[in-house]
Amino acid sequence: MALNTFKHQPPVKPTRRKRRPNRLAIWINEVMGFDRLFGSDNSWPIRNINRILWVTLLLVLYIGLNHNAERLVRRIHRTRTDVDELRAQATTLEADLARSSKQSELSKRVLADSLLDSQSPPTKLIVSE
Repeated sequence: MALNTFKHQPPVKPTRRKRRPNRLAIWINEVMGFDRLFGSDNSWPIRNINRILWVTLLLVLYIGLNHNAERLVRRIHRTRTDVDELRAQATTLEADLARSSKQSELSKRVLADSLLDSQSPPTKLIVSE
């Protein structure tokens, strides 16, 4: 029987890639001078500028969507109020039309033109063949 001849080797640590310098961070540092503000030994904002800008973008997007939602709520409320007013106006007009189409109301309106209601019932005509 053969013995296990494999040698135990320690696990190989993966080599860390050297991060390339972030062009945006370098440009912002040149323009705003964060190294003067935070010191050359504390460059946390420069190293994490990508995350800071991402969170800032998300905050701006959140604020914009919140304003848009509030504007839509106000618009919906205004439209609902307008619809309620128009519904009340339509109900009033419908009631006025139903009242004005009654015979008693019509006879009052045509009285000004000197037209009177007939006092005798209508006569029935019979035709013999």
